[in-house]
Amino acid sequence: MKKIFTILGVTGIALMGAQNLIPNAGFENWTAGAPDGFYVTGTTIVQGTGANAHSGSFAVGITAPTTASGNKTINPTPDIAVDVTKTYVFSGWVLDNTPNAKFKYWNQFRAGNDLGANPLQAADFSVDSPQWVFFSAEGMPTPGATEARPGLRVYSEGASNNGGIIYVDDVTFQDKASMAVTDVTGFDKQIKMNTNIGNALTVILPARATVNIYTAEGKLVSSNRIDSGQSINTSSLTKGMYIVTVDNGTAKVSRKVMKN
Repeated sequence: MKKIFTILGVTGIALMGAQNLIPNAGFENWTAGAPDGFYVTGTTIVQGTGANAHSGSFAVGITAPTTASGNKTINPTPDIAVDVTKTYVFSGWVLDNTPNAKFKYWNQFRAGNDLGANPLQAADFSVDSPQWVFFSAEGMPTPGATEARPGLRVYSEGASNNGGIIYVDDVTFQDKASMAVTDVTGFDKQIKMNTNIGNALTVILPARATVNIYTAEGKLVSSNRIDSGQSINTSSLTKGMYIVTVDNGTAKVSRKVMKN
């Protein structure tokens, strides 16, 4: 069984404005079947589109090994120069909707070689979910480190359940001091939706976002990546109250709706 890893639901503030030290962090640029700026040798990857992209047109899909041991890892290249006096934040979005693979974010602080365990390495694996999940970790470089190598690792679940694909998108590696804290009030004001719904929920958004619908008890019943003005089919929902969350990757707001 997989263990839960770092999940962050941003409901009160959003971290925005910092320089992302990872190039092509949204995996929008590809050459010869590989995302630009990433080392992928020895790893089978696919281009995620549609629901398999968190934002924009594409994400990267990393295929798990076909053996029970080992992992497949991709990472930005070249390595990222770091300052040992600063705190860094490693974050991103992962879609683990397969029982045949599991994921860990796995940064190495290096000085020509890997300097070992550090706070930007996940303690636990991802868990199967139909929705994109945010991961985030922060910490200072290992003493003596001159570079960081933020990796995206995929493992098989076991000898008989392997070869699945995990999708990753919108990864960041940032100097925490450069990350401005912004209130989500402005984002909340831009979200409009019909709060009494029949067979469809229509949402007006400032940009593409993930819209999840939960029962009053907290059970996820619908998850969609949509653009502004798109409608979500709610004909199968029973009458009653639901909670709708809208998440754009840096801010998250919630609304109550009533199914008639």
